[in-house]
Amino acid sequence: MNAKGSRRERQFLEKLTKEGYLCHRIAGSGVGSTAICDIIAIKDGVPHLIEVKSRKKVYYTRESKVQLEELVKAAKRVGAKPVLAVKLNNKEWKTFDLSNEIPKVVR
Repeated sequence: MNAKGSRRERQFLEKLTKEGYLCHRIAGSGVGSTAICDIIAIKDGVPHLIEVKSRKKVYYTRESKVQLEELVKAAKRVGAKPVLAVKLNNKEWKTFDLSNEIPKVVR
């Protein structure tokens, strides 16, 4: 995990907490671990498995796409909502419910 990625995860966790979610960040989730997501958040009894991405440009690496597919599978197994949170440089946070599809492009 790089410092920027960790910082973005903490920023998003703080945003969710202010919105009334109960949150837990999975430290080191991007470093060869078996962790499925970066943040687990619960609001109104609904668990969310959240993957946080920070990018300069709009793209997915092949590894990111596979990671998101695994997130969706895991969320279905445990009855959680799979979410992608993306922070493009100089833009606001975008969140995507991955329950039905993984977006092809993030703008």
